[in-house]
Amino acid sequence: MLERPSHGRFWVAIALLAVVAVASLLVTASLSNRLGETQAELRALEAELATAHTGLTGVEAELIASRDLVESLEAALFDLEENYFRLTTGYGYVLRDPSYRQVIEFLDRDGTSGQEYMESQYTCVDFAADMKANAAREGIRCAYVIIEFLGGGGHAIVAFETTDRGMVFVEPQFDWEVEPEIGRRYHQTAKPPLGQGMAVPDFDDTITRIIIVW
Repeated sequence: MLERPSHGRFWVAIALLAVVAVASLLVTASLSNRLGETQAELRALEAELATAHTGLTGVEAELIASRDLVESLEAALFDLEENYFRLTTGYGYVLRDPSYRQVIEFLDRDGTSGQEYMESQYTCVDFAADMKANAAREGIRCAYVIIEFLGGGGHAIVAFETTDRGMVFVEPQFDWEVEPEIGRRYHQTAKPPLGQGMAVPDFDDTITRIIIVW
């Protein structure tokens, strides 16, 4: 004998289906909300990325400009170095005034005073010119000095404008300091080492004029 369906079970099934449907709707809604939030976050990230890209483009432009500036400065520095090299060689000496000690050290190593005086061949003019040229090769400013005498004729020496003792005159034939002064006899102005002295000339060597040529 067949049993008739139970109305209770039917409604239980209906209730379960309803619960499942509601749960599905809730899950779907939740997923939809999360998807929307994710899409919003993605759009925000894309906007940040676009902003960062724009900033990066600006930085790249600045970097290129900086690189161009560096290259330009390097080229300018190279030109300055080349010009300085040309100025410090050949006829373009860059000379400096020495200290008194530097003058003494220069005289100690300079070989001008070791030359032999020869009438009409190697005289005071040559001694002074050679010492001036040797000083210039070492970057030292040295003056060519012409001294005129009362008795006629003249003499040539050199001078240095020292940074600590002012003008220092040097007799290049002996490496002696001299202190030429108008009205005094030249041989009396020498400051030789102890026990030495300058010979008294057979003419009047009273100084009448001192010409300093830098």
